[in-house]
Amino acid sequence: MPRPSHIPRLEELPLRPDNPPNSAWGLWGEDDKLGSLNYLTDQVVLSTIREEVRTGERVGLDLPLDHFDPPLLGRAGHTQQVINKEPLVVNDDVITFNTQCSSQWDSLRHFAYQKDKKFYNGTTQADIHCSPRTDLNSLQPWTEKGIAGRGVLIDYASWAHQQGRPSSQYCFQGFGIPIGEVKELVSDLKLDLRPGDVLFLRTGYVQAYGALTEEGRKDVAQKREWIGLAQSRETTEWLWDNQFAAVVSDSPGFECRPPIEPAWHLHPILLAGWGTPIGELFDLDRLAALCEKHQKWSFFFTSAPLNYQGAVASPPNAIAIL
Repeated sequence: MPRPSHIPRLEELPLRPDNPPNSAWGLWGEDDKLGSLNYLTDQVVLSTIREEVRTGERVGLDLPLDHFDPPLLGRAGHTQQVINKEPLVVNDDVITFNTQCSSQWDSLRHFAYQKDKKFYNGTTQADIHCSPRTDLNSLQPWTEKGIAGRGVLIDYASWAHQQGRPSSQYCFQGFGIPIGEVKELVSDLKLDLRPGDVLFLRTGYVQAYGALTEEGRKDVAQKREWIGLAQSRETTEWLWDNQFAAVVSDSPGFECRPPIEPAWHLHPILLAGWGTPIGELFDLDRLAALCEKHQKWSFFFTSAPLNYQGAVASPPNAIAIL
């Protein structure tokens, strides 16, 4: 779908007065299925490959499906059954898992405006659950072409460590990363942010989790607090003005929990309001090391989510290529 001729300012949202606060319903059309992924046109992908791929070095961004043990937030974890196909010398395996038990994309049917009880473009729970296999606002349409474009890494964890206050000290608390510090880091890195970029925010959560003892992991599995981007009007305005195709972090929620300013809770605004996918618990540690090695914080990024009707979430199956 072509880019809208006019991108309104945040204060001009919602586009219709009866729509939820800060929503942009209709910006990409009433029947749109991609939201801000519409920015990832063939031309954007082509130019990104030409500009960003220099060495061919690549790194996977998915954590193992069984990485979080016990699983976070009371979700079902990963199980595997390896099947011996005797008398043939052959093996199969069967796995089960919650699609949000490890690295994940949230689809536009994951989180609604809670007061209005509506998802992106006005979809309701009744619409989603009117039959066993509906596909409204699922991530299956994303699989038609996959997700590909320019990624930019904001390595807040390394920056905070350099400032003498490691973010790992706050990862399992409701620490909100101030948008002012994110802007400062963007300036320090001389990052040229462009509409349609996929924003990657490394908080240090995955690295800190990897250092926990077994007892520590059990404790964290019960926590409903974590590090993430601090909510505020300024934060929301910065995200909107930059028109990211998607946002990603290595924490369980991209934004901090509990919200610093509940009125600016980003999950409903991003997913239900703007149609902007949220990636969570991505493995960004090796990517950060590669970016540091080349002193280059942008890269070509691809993701191939699972393809099935009605998907609420999916492992990203993601790769960054420098």
